[in-house]
Formats: sequence, structure tokens, C-alpha cells
Amino acid sequence: MKNLLVLLTTAMLNLTASAQLPYTTAQFQYDSLIDVSYGTAIDYAGNSTDLLMDIYKPIGDSNCLRPVIVLIHGGAWVSGSKEDPNLVYMSRDLAKKGWVVANINYRLGTHKASNYVMYAICDTNISAPCAYICDSSEIYRANFRGMQDAKGAIRFMKDRFLIDSSDINNVFVAGESAGGFVAFATAFTDQLSEKSADCFAISDAPTPSANLATYGCIPASNSLIRPDLGSIDGTLHLGIHDATVQGIGNFYGGVLNLELFQQTNNEYPVVYLFHQGSDIVVNYNYGILLGRTSWECYAQTNLCQSYFFYPYAHGSKSIDQHFQSLGATGPLCQTDIIENYSYLNNCFSNGHSIDNLTTRLQNMTDIFAAKIDVSGNDPATNCSLIGLNEANLNTPFSLFPNPANDQLTIQLPGNVSELQYTITDALGKTIFIGKLTGQTTTIDVSILAKGIYTIQVGNAAMQMMRWVKK
Repeated sequence: MKNLLVLLTTAMLNLTASAQLPYTTAQFQYDSLIDVSYGTAIDYAGNSTDLLMDIYKPIGDSNCLRPVIVLIHGGAWVSGSKEDPNLVYMSRDLAKKGWVVANINYRLGTHKASNYVMYAICDTNISAPCAYICDSSEIYRANFRGMQDAKGAIRFMKDRFLIDSSDINNVFVAGESAGGFVAFATAFTDQLSEKSADCFAISDAPTPSANLATYGCIPASNSLIRPDLGSIDGTLHLGIHDATVQGIGNFYGGVLNLELFQQTNNEYPVVYLFHQGSDIVVNYNYGILLGRTSWECYAQTNLCQSYFFYPYAHGSKSIDQHFQSLGATGPLCQTDIIENYSYLNNCFSNGHSIDNLTTRLQNMTDIFAAKIDVSGNDPATNCSLIGLNEANLNTPFSLFPNPANDQLTIQLPGNVSELQYTITDALGKTIFIGKLTGQTTTIDVSILAKGIYTIQVGNAAMQMMRWVKK
């Protein structure tokens, strides 16, 4: 771990002292695929939910190993979407820098309070009725479901690495507000013992206040049963790739428990933290979620009913202090902490936001790029042949099965270990470019349409074979 920190610190110093690292400068146009389905799952009320993402990719980039980032919106686990303006901006900017971006929706919703009254001076412009929860378990459970979905989205993106020309070894995750909580859980939850007791089967939720139905907070079909939420990995896209990430970005979110950072793996992801002290929704240090809103703003002014039952949480400042206490054994962390806390004076300062989105996104991208640089990913050489004199390829490679269904296996001759391969369709359009990293490599081709394809190993003078996708 210590050697990795030295390498990463060196990469960051190189970034500031010389030319920009790859993936930090906008130089491409971008394209987007909207409403790509990555699965279905059961929500808090027992209803099936379609899970969608928007995928952004660079145009004019010939890189074979683009880094991937999954972005997660906020909204107190009850609202928000991938259309959030901040995340759309991030998606476009990162794609222009050479990233593949998955901007996701995930399961939302919590069981509601049994007693709710909209105060006469309160309205939905200053209060969020659907955020009135029945107990603190609802936040743990909502965050757990979000984590399961985000892990499924990561595996989905890794599974389609051939389509996106992406690097499954350089995947990152970032979120804002509730999405920051989900991102942290996604990056660090790696063992069943980290599953909160609230996420196993617990008592049924109470009947929600009829007043909340007025504001569209209660679905037509609303089961109050709270079952075991299952595995920390969820059920989506299991079996081929895992959901590990190399870094996590947190924009004014946090964690519910610092014990989450008791990492069992040998290596922490790098961490970027942004938070303002003026945040009255998620305390940048340590406090009850929505606590400052309730006690400093609502209670003092008698504006709206206070939010009850929310758990304590650690914001970015508290997390940074915890990482500092770990010393060299902790993760490499870069922070943008704005010290503008003012008791009773932050109610209308909009501190639950990003003060300078362009700068903060650049700072996150820089530390992520340093991590990528250490891994050896270099767009200038990613598509080149690796350590091989192609004249050594004197005997044909093997290709089986042919026709292929979901998987295609390529076996190189004994004197060859690494080569580039290219798959083209019947019209000569390049579909995949990748690397054969051993004597035998199996490629997932399940996503291809039926038809005739050609695979080329090495440069244009090397052998080519036709194969059939059935």
C-alpha cells in the first residue's frame, strides 16, 4: 500500500509540474446513448423497477482502453434522476476528456411517516414531503438498494467493454448528496459483515400518513413488508466481472458508519471529497441527516414540520479526518472542504451544492487520472502490440467454437503470448479492438448480432479468420 501511495503522489506531482496526464483535458466531441436498460429490481414498496442509464463516450478517440466512471445522482433517496444538470455536465465533460461515462438511475423510495402535516407557512418549494420517513432503517435500506444497483451498473459496463473500448481495470464511481453515500457504499462494501442489521428482514413499516398521498409520495401498490434485501452484490450481471473500482468521488455526501472503511482488500480506492460547511442537509462534519434543516431552519422559524428519524452520518470533513488518522495505511485522498459553517446563518446559503462545478470536477479527474497513470494505461500505446516481434507468429492461431454463441476462444501458438486483435463485421466496420494477453483468451461476444465476422490477429499482414455468430 505504501509503495502505491508513493507512486500516486509522484503522479500527482508530475501532473502539477508538467504536461497534463491523459484523461484530464477536453479534446474530443461526445456522443450519448439515452435510456439504456441495465436491469430490473424490486423497490421498497414491492414493485418492479426498470433501471436505466445514459452512456456518454468520446468521438474521434481511437483509444482501446478508455477509463469508465459511473455517476450517481442525489435526492435524499426519494427523488432525483440522471437528468440532474450537474451530472449531465459531468458526463459530457468527462466524455470529452476520453472517459466512458454511465450516468445511472437507481431504485428510489422510502416508507413514509405515519404522522405528517403540511404547516400553513410551508409548501413544497421549501419542504420535501416525500422525505418524511417512518424510521431510520429506511435510509440504511435505501442506500443498500442503491449500492446493489450501482454495483450491477458497474458490472454491466465491464461486461460491455468490447463495445465501449473500455478498461475494466480502471473503473471509478462518483455521486452527489445521497448519490455520494451510494458511491461510498459501492466502493467500500466488500464483505457481508458490513451489511447493516436494518437491511435484513425487519418489522413491517407503519401505515403512512394519508396526507402524504396528496403529494404523490405513496405508490398505488405499496407493500409495507420489509424483507431481507439480499446480497451486498445484488442480483444484476453476476458471474463475469466484479464491481471493484479504483476511485470514488463524493460531492456533499458521506457515510453512515466509519467502519465501512475497514478494508479487507490490499488496496484502497483513491478518494476525492468535496463539501461546504454551510451544508444544512448533510453535515460536512458529523450530525443527523437533515438535522440542521430541522433544528436551525424549520424549528427556529416554525416554517415546516421537522424531519424526524434520520440517522447520524459522517460528511466529507469527518471522513478526511478519519483517513488522516489512518496515516500511510489509509487511502490517498484529495479534499475540497469549504470552511463556511455558520450556526443559524446557513439556511438560505444553498450550501448543499457545488460552489464551482468546473474546478471541483477537474480536481476529481486529476486524482483519478493519476491512479490510471500508475496502472500503465496510456492512450498513446493502449492499442499497440505488446512485447512481441510479430515475425514469431509463424504458425496459425486457433479459433473455437466456430460458429460461436456467447464466447469465442482464441489460442495463440506456443512462441507467442501477447497480441492485438481486431473484429470486423461483414461490411468491414471495426467492432472490437482488444488484447490477447495469454496463450488462450476467451472473448465475450454475446452482445453481437448474428452474422459473419472477421478476426485479425496482429497487423494487416498477419493472419485473418472468418467466424460466425449464431
